[in-house]
Amino acid sequence: MKNSLLLLVFAAFLASCSNSKKTPSGFEFTVLRKGDGVKVDSGKFMVMNFAFKDGKDSIWNDSRKNDYPTVVQIQGSVPAGDAVMEVIKMLTKGDSVSFKVPAKKLFEKTFRQPIPFNVDTAQSFTFLIGVKDILDQEQVNKLQEELTAKQNEKMMREQELQLAKDTVAIDDYLKAKNIAALKTKSGLRYVVTKEGKGANAKLGDLAKVNYSGYLLNGKYFDTSIEADAKKNNVYMPGRTYAPYDVEIGGYPPVIQGWVEILQLMNKGAKVQVYIPSTLAYGNQRRGEVIIENSILVFDMEMVDINVKK
Repeated sequence: MKNSLLLLVFAAFLASCSNSKKTPSGFEFTVLRKGDGVKVDSGKFMVMNFAFKDGKDSIWNDSRKNDYPTVVQIQGSVPAGDAVMEVIKMLTKGDSVSFKVPAKKLFEKTFRQPIPFNVDTAQSFTFLIGVKDILDQEQVNKLQEELTAKQNEKMMREQELQLAKDTVAIDDYLKAKNIAALKTKSGLRYVVTKEGKGANAKLGDLAKVNYSGYLLNGKYFDTSIEADAKKNNVYMPGRTYAPYDVEIGGYPPVIQGWVEILQLMNKGAKVQVYIPSTLAYGNQRRGEVIIENSILVFDMEMVDINVKK
């Protein structure tokens, strides 16, 4: 019985040894699954699942949860000390491996940046890599086109869903406040609080605009009017409060909701506009007040319009 147990332990030891490999510099990694064994030529691209975590099991990256796989081009040589690229260069299609890299070595030799202050230099990062495919330049270009198309489709679906949510929120707000607003096809809701004179502004025109911006909950985030800034606790000493100059549809760019509403205003007009997040900053956070998917409200006055020459 004892001999049988010893044989099993020894067999397990041999199996673990056979799964262990070393790079030319002596860095050790473990082969979890062997691939086709065909050497990958320099210039080819590896499409892989790529994940790594720190010593506290916090995942820093996992390509399986992303829309894009990790794609790495194999180079003729590897930077000295870059353990990650040393291992990748030895892989073949179908290989799966794991390995640990000390934090100091990883940031200095692979990431080539200082170690973040919150990372323990004594810990090691664990990597898991699985090679899905080997592609040439033409195949990579095709893959990128396909992935970009899928990403665009996904973004369109997400924007449509978000716009539907924003529309309900805006309309419910207007109903609760008994506000009758005009609607546009894009999803804007606006109220003309003062009629202006002359023709509406057009793309390319230079508009001079006074504005105050806030959320549906009344929280202000910006204004060009000093009195409004002081009244709503957003005053910034040293800032010049004056009408904002905008080249409609030009540079520097403003949110799409502004581009649209400015073309519905003429000189002297005042509006209150409700802008869905999809026509504002979308899922991008812009500070403590404007968080992801924020609906924005602006009180706007078209001070002047000048045709750009």
